[in-house]
Amino acid sequence: MNYRELKEQAKQEFINIVNTYMLPLFDARGNVKLKETARNNSELVSYLCNDKNQFLFQFYPCICDKSSFSPFYCEVGTYSSPSIKKRLSSILREILKVSEYNCFQNAIHKQRNYGTKTCRHESYKQRTFQLAFEIGMCTWLTSDYKKATVLHSILCRMQEWAGRTYEGKNVPFGLVVDFSADALPEAASYLHFLENDSSAVFTDGIFSGIMLDKNGKLLSFLTRNTPAPLNIKEQDMFVPFPFADIARHCDKNAIGIVVLTNGEILLIKNRAVCFAKRGSKWVSFDWERVYANLRPYFLLGTDPCEETIRKKIKQIYCTLLDVSFSHTGGCLAIVIPGIETDEISKIIKDRFDLSITGNPPEGVSEESKEKIEVLKYLLVENDMIRSFFDIEKPLRKEILSLDGATVVSLDGSFYCAGSIVAVPGGSAGGGRTAAAKRLAQMGVGIKVSEDGYIEAFGLPILNDKEKNENSRTIPLFKIK
Repeated sequence: MNYRELKEQAKQEFINIVNTYMLPLFDARGNVKLKETARNNSELVSYLCNDKNQFLFQFYPCICDKSSFSPFYCEVGTYSSPSIKKRLSSILREILKVSEYNCFQNAIHKQRNYGTKTCRHESYKQRTFQLAFEIGMCTWLTSDYKKATVLHSILCRMQEWAGRTYEGKNVPFGLVVDFSADALPEAASYLHFLENDSSAVFTDGIFSGIMLDKNGKLLSFLTRNTPAPLNIKEQDMFVPFPFADIARHCDKNAIGIVVLTNGEILLIKNRAVCFAKRGSKWVSFDWERVYANLRPYFLLGTDPCEETIRKKIKQIYCTLLDVSFSHTGGCLAIVIPGIETDEISKIIKDRFDLSITGNPPEGVSEESKEKIEVLKYLLVENDMIRSFFDIEKPLRKEILSLDGATVVSLDGSFYCAGSIVAVPGGSAGGGRTAAAKRLAQMGVGIKVSEDGYIEAFGLPILNDKEKNENSRTIPLFKIK
């Protein structure tokens, strides 16, 4: 094989790595572009702004010194904030260690074979890449390769249990690994104990958990009454609310692992879900990209206080997590100023305004009348409908899980809940996706599918010179 053929194969492999393993971790703007300009780059992933004021990620196949360069790189626009960069770099570094081609030191050569002659074992190669992805993920979570090895060993045990049953039932787990702690010398190895069927009965991830030290040895048993290292407020936690008691113990040195009865696995760091395994796929969760994409809409409201905006978006994100992991599905719309009542009525069928007192409006079905009465009873306080942002976290989740859409203003005033969205005929991408795109014509439309994936769309926030009444909605963020 000559150098040109070798380079072409190396480029194709790197494009596939970026498309398959990097793109799902952040919100891309457009397609990945291969750039064949040689670069003397000092990092695997760069985040920069181009001359059109658009943000870009650049991915390189190697890190260079003064005398070497990358023969090519991949570039893609992004809606995400630079906070995701370390996560991307850690995972890409591990995948490149097991890639078929090495592009370092101004040359390209094969560093391993995934087959012989014309027979290339792609399935073996992809399994190796997936393993490297997990090790990179654990390295980012722990910031230390030795600790990452321990975490990955525990994670492998958890993945085994996710596919097993105990006495005919699926088994939940809740573990917290404190990498700043050392157990007593005589402490039992819980990592070894996980091979024992008896380990299935000690923890459920909601009411109880197990605390391990940096070597996987037993430290303590966790319950709801176990004091957390800090007094954590609800708005400082980004986990589904059933797992808040485990998450309280997951500070910067402690990583939480929760296995659900449906086989999903949650990884928690700094009291936030960072990754979740759904089926055979790891899904990346990053609250900062949700905040960065929703913030411009809340700046249009009557209260542009940064602290207030951040608190509201935190509440939205946590509710999306609650709906995602309950697998009920849901739709949420946020109406921005300037959207007329008539426009809302065209999008929402059988719409009812929860802020209206007295009898329901004419034309509302009997079923909707009952829903209105129940919702008003749950939401009214001191003769006023409470704001979406002031109601209890579990109630926000239940309202969003209603069949239909929940529509609120930027200050949290309810327009409706559980209302049917008028979707144009022939819409592609599924009912909830079509509904979210239609709802986005009022500002922001967010859908949570029953499989737990989250996708958001919005009207472009344009300046006066760019305003266009016929502007199409744009993707804001996608967690899938």
